Amino acid sequence: MPKYDIHVCLVSGQAAPNLLPVLDTEFKPQEIVLIISNKMKDKANYLSEIFKKNNIKITHKMLSDEFNFSTMEQEIYTVAEEYINTNVALNVTGGTKLIAIAAQNAFRDADKPIFYVDTDENRIIFISKDNQGNWIEDKTLHTKVNLSDYFGSYGFQTIVHSQSKIKDGWLEIPKSFIQYYDRYANIIPLLNQYASLAEKRGLQIEIDKEHQKNNMLDEILTELDDKYGLIEYRNNHIKFHNQDIRFFLNGGWLEDYTFNVLQNIKQIDDIGCNIEVANLYYSQGKNDFSTNNKGNKNEFDIVFMAKNKLHIIECKTQKMDKSGGIKAEDMLYKLETLKDYGGSFTKKCLISYCPVPDSILNRAKSLNIKIIQGKDLLRLKSIIQDWIAR
Repeated sequence: MPKYDIHVCLVSGQAAPNLLPVLDTEFKPQEIVLIISNKMKDKANYLSEIFKKNNIKITHKMLSDEFNFSTMEQEIYTVAEEYINTNVALNVTGGTKLIAIAAQNAFRDADKPIFYVDTDENRIIFISKDNQGNWIEDKTLHTKVNLSDYFGSYGFQTIVHSQSKIKDGWLEIPKSFIQYYDRYANIIPLLNQYASLAEKRGLQIEIDKEHQKNNMLDEILTELDDKYGLIEYRNNHIKFHNQDIRFFLNGGWLEDYTFNVLQNIKQIDDIGCNIEVANLYYSQGKNDFSTNNKGNKNEFDIVFMAKNKLHIIECKTQKMDKSGGIKAEDMLYKLETLKDYGGSFTKKCLISYCPVPDSILNRAKSLNIKIIQGKDLLRLKSIIQDWIAR
């Protein structure tokens, strides 16, 4: 398989096609030449920072007018001539169609190799021949990108990259909730409700009279007290011992359970739980509620890299409106918005302990959002593996 000292890349809104070949250890060049339109200056800078981090030389070539084909083509011909005596190849995947056509013309006439990155199949496709007149064989990418570099290539900074730190013995709780789904399905939303209300009440809450005769709720609260020691449950009052426990019982357990399952999937290269990612306008020296920071940071329940694609998972244990109400729509909207953090190749999933209304299932399908719900959680590992493979 040929390897080239220099890659000439066309910068576009999608970083992955230019990033992946460069970080493949078998295909990594010594230098990157970025051909940049005026609209793509920021995108080029984001990529350049990641390339510099990986000890690759960066050269920028600006186009004066990407809509004037003759001028643009001549400028790219000049780039091809500048590198005519080097071991160079053109990555033609990015840029606009006009830029790609001009670049292909220039490097074809310079008799230099040209390749295209197929991100769906995770491979490099050569669209030129070798010196013997034979088509150069396609190459499977062996890139393993970490979350920080991938987010960085799209212009985002990772503020918090944590791993789930579920305490010993706690994992048995979500396992029980899922294994005995029919028994717990109607009680978990109530547990969520009281854990949520307790946040601003000193971690203590009294059970409403209408729920005081709920035997199943009484049973689960007694077990959380006597068996696990997470709460104090006396005379219809719940006291959560600390904020971590309250968060865990407010649905955090599903994130921890999912993270624990995903850690055993070998296709996953990097994974994080409750990751905070911000754009370049976010100032770490100020709090999240400051005027400058509002709206400039997002938190991901679970995010991982697999097959060089960003996978985002939101985990929810709340009961959804049967009619597909606003809360369920908000979840889908958030997932659809979060894809901007990893480009159009980002894959999205909602994991819901409670059943999802048909209206939301239909909406999710139209947005290409994977839904895993209810008893499907018993097969979570195999479902995620299948999702990664698709």
